[in-house]
Formats: sequence, structure tokens, C-alpha cells
Amino acid sequence: MALDLSSLPAPGVVEELSFEAIVASMIRELVARDPAYAALLESDPAIKLLEVAASRELLLRQRINDAVRATLLAFAGGGDLDNLAAFYGVVRLPDESDVALRARVVEATQGSSAAGGAAHYRRFARGSDPRVKDAAVESLGPGDVTISILSTEGDGAATAELLEAVRAVVLRDDVRVLTDTVSVVPATVVPATISADIWLLPDTPTAVFDGLEAGLRAAFAKEAGLGWDLTRSWLVSKLHVGGVHKVELASPGADIVANGTTSVAIGSVALRLAGRRR
Repeated sequence: MALDLSSLPAPGVVEELSFEAIVASMIRELVARDPAYAALLESDPAIKLLEVAASRELLLRQRINDAVRATLLAFAGGGDLDNLAAFYGVVRLPDESDVALRARVVEATQGSSAAGGAAHYRRFARGSDPRVKDAAVESLGPGDVTISILSTEGDGAATAELLEAVRAVVLRDDVRVLTDTVSVVPATVVPATISADIWLLPDTPTAVFDGLEAGLRAAFAKEAGLGWDLTRSWLVSKLHVGGVHKVELASPGADIVANGTTSVAIGSVALRLAGRRR
């Protein structure tokens, strides 16, 4: 199972910063050095000087925080992440997001063995083409390896062209274990129709309702993948945003359970503004 970087605790080396706390600390130190400053008013020029110094210190310490984050896989982005990935032999694919690149770096550390395990094949399948959103590896018998591919395009069904691009990588002599027979197939895509009645609070702008479908699809695109169940509770949680009074989900009537080589795809979404209630 891939490591979930978002589940890691906040790094202790990254400071929680407060301008007010820095100013207060400077005032205490000033008074400790010279008690004559104990009665300073906020309007006193000495306080203004301390505020300027505190502002500069805040910027410096924030810069240190940013530099620390740039060295951590869970937080690095852009060029910093590219350099971290290069250490593990991973190069960003064209138009690849930071989120996707981080996931591939994790997979690279787990799939670096030449023994041909599932993580090994998944690593190379994921890195074969930027259109690969997810890949699942299973073996139905000794030496029999099947790689199921989920695409970033359309409903997720992989095209013949994409499958061939993946095959070209996973069948290379330096990737495929000599005794393995490797098949690359499209993942199974199960369409889901979403329909729900929505009640808004009395003062909620209609724009909140108008944005529900887009928000739902964006959350789905971020979280869904192979083996990810589309549950009714998840759908309600994404539709029950601020300003919504109630959500009555009509479809799907039950959770849609996906196995490791199956992905759910959201098809039509029908949301009805049923009214307003407090």
C-alpha cells in the first residue's frame, strides 16, 4: 500500500509563527535589559522600532520554514520537488502535477526492487505516460502478471494507444522479469448516475447551489482511483457544503464498491433545488 503523505504529522522543525508573539518577546527582553522601558505605550517610537524588527524577524523565520518544507517530499513543489524526485531517479512527466509526481516518488522507493513485485511494475506503469492516472497489478498464477490501467482522460477507460505506450515500458528488458508474462489491459470502469434534492438555508445565495456539481466533480477527480468505493456518505458530504440545509440523495441507491482493478466514473449529475429551510 502506498504511503499517504497527508497522514504524516506536521514536522516539528517547522515553526508556528506569530507577529504578536515576536513583538511581545522583544518587549520583554528590552524591559529585562532596561526596566525604564516597562511603561512604554504602543505609540512610543521604541515600540514602533521593535515592530519593524519583529516584522523582519517574522519574514526571516517564514523563509526558514519555506526552506525546510522545500526539502520534504510532502510539502515540496515545483522545481524543489523536481530536484527531490531526481534523487530517486524520477523525472516529472509533461504537464504532471505535483500531487502525481509525489505519488510516483513514493512508488519509486517501494518498487525499486528488481524482483518484479507489484510495486515494481506499478512504478513503471505509472511513469510510462502522463495519461496514466492509476495502475493496478495482479498475478493470477506464477509468472502471470496483469496490469490494469486507468486513464486521466474521459471516464478513465484507457485507449489502445495508451495501453501500447505502457506496454512499451513495462516489457523493456530492464523492467520485465525474464520469466514473467505481462499483460496490459484497461481497467474496468463502472459509471455512476448522481441525483439529489438540495435544500438551501434561507439566506444562501443561489450561486452556492450552482457550484455544487463542479465542486463534486473536482473532489471526485482528486480522490477517486482504482479500488476506490463511491459511497453515499461521501457524496452527501461533498454536496452538504456551507449554506446547504439538507441533502436527499436519490441515486445511487447504494454504495458502489470497486475492486482493485475497477474504477467508478461519475456520469450524469442531476441536482434539484428543492427549496429553502432553516
